[in-house]
Amino acid sequence: MSEKHYVVSLHKGFSKEEVIDALNRDTTVDSKVDSNIIPDRQVQNVNTRPSSKRIFEVALTDEEAVKLQNDPRVGGVELPLVWDDDWLDYEQTGDWTRDATSDTRANWGFLRQINKTNLWGQNVTQDLPAGTTYDYHLDGTGIDYIHQEGSKIRFTHEQWQDRNGVSRLVPFQWNTLPNCSAMPDIDYTNVSGASNHATHCCGTATGKDYGWAKNAKIYNIPYNSFDQAFWFDAIKEFHRAKDVDPVTGYKRPTVVSASWGSKGYFTSITDIQFRGTSVGSVKNESFGMVGDTNSKFNTAGYGLSAEVEEMQDEGVHYFKSAGNQYQKLCFFGDIDYNNHIIRSVATSNIAAGNPVYYNRGAGNIGPDTVVVGNLDSELEGTEEATNDSSDKGPRVDIWAAGTNIVSAGSSNDTDVHLYSGTSMSTPQVAGMSCLLLQLNPGWTPAQLRKWWHDNSVKDLLFQGSTDENTPSTFFSNSRSLQNGYNRIAYFPFAANRALTTNVGI
Repeated sequence: MSEKHYVVSLHKGFSKEEVIDALNRDTTVDSKVDSNIIPDRQVQNVNTRPSSKRIFEVALTDEEAVKLQNDPRVGGVELPLVWDDDWLDYEQTGDWTRDATSDTRANWGFLRQINKTNLWGQNVTQDLPAGTTYDYHLDGTGIDYIHQEGSKIRFTHEQWQDRNGVSRLVPFQWNTLPNCSAMPDIDYTNVSGASNHATHCCGTATGKDYGWAKNAKIYNIPYNSFDQAFWFDAIKEFHRAKDVDPVTGYKRPTVVSASWGSKGYFTSITDIQFRGTSVGSVKNESFGMVGDTNSKFNTAGYGLSAEVEEMQDEGVHYFKSAGNQYQKLCFFGDIDYNNHIIRSVATSNIAAGNPVYYNRGAGNIGPDTVVVGNLDSELEGTEEATNDSSDKGPRVDIWAAGTNIVSAGSSNDTDVHLYSGTSMSTPQVAGMSCLLLQLNPGWTPAQLRKWWHDNSVKDLLFQGSTDENTPSTFFSNSRSLQNGYNRIAYFPFAANRALTTNVGI
């Protein structure tokens, strides 16, 4: 049987060197090694991943990969991921053209997050009254913001300028970091391949007109041209290489925003396991199987979660879009955590025949990751509400404005677009977090996530059904929180300026 390249991820607390040693030698006569788990042969190393404490890559047959998964030290044995633009969490809702009467700072995304309530009192669009803006003194000084995505942002866009017109985007070559020499050079000045999505998201976090952290240094790690092995290892090495700032006593904080997630499909199904029972093989919304119009949903492999956890253990702050597939996302122990399908073909990095969990969210979520849902610009009756397509459930930490968001585009250096999705809400929280870390550079990822929980505005969102024991009702309302937390992101260190008393639209 032919061998394939597999990514092996260990649980915390086990020795990667011991597992690699057992795989790298013939253990036929070694009674301490279970031949039903570790192959009785010398396995070829593909990449020992020296930047990682828990992850390495080897060549295995499919049968050997299945057996190795039974090792109690092993969390995942998965095929490597290849970037797919299908993983982005947004939709284009229209173009927006700046003209002589437009106030570029009048952005609903800003104004909603600096008010405790939706003071407009009705549906909000991007066309806010002239002079309606925000004012604050924090600007992200001392923060390194990394936009992590498959494609480049537009390097020459005016939104990366500081107040003196100097670009804050660092043309960093990631292959200069330890253990990253195999990464290719990045031609930042070549606008070919620049992405509207990446540029828009980065503009919301750090743009001079549309962004929060207007003086943060900006880095871009576009990884559609290099192996999954570097998607997180390079960021770990970047943060490890920093010196402690003698003024603050801490390293410069690193903030990473990721408006993407690996996806699978509700197709080629051979079995559905819903709340511990086999319920056939036909997709049904009563089993929480919603997905987008292409039956696509976020898939959770163990490996990406381990990658993110390792990165956050180094002190990196990570922000993740919930997804736009209208799925419930939940923690271990939730009634829906183990819901899964079996597919007759592989999906993302999960081999055919293995469980594909559809209520755990995309794989790139660690324990301290801040997962952001999309707060709609339209109301549900008289209440604020989630966007129809946004993923819900208790693993969504916070809700932020993500519908009808104006920010930079990649067509030219002044281009702007109007986009919607959890992709747009996530950089709102990442950008505000840059300002919080400017005040508190020593905060750990866990402390920052807790701050968002504790300081959110609670109980304003439309709740929907909370009766999870009646799944046909529980999953039917596209705006239901699906027993998620009723938290809207609130940034208290800012104030409205020139707000009139009549700003309803």
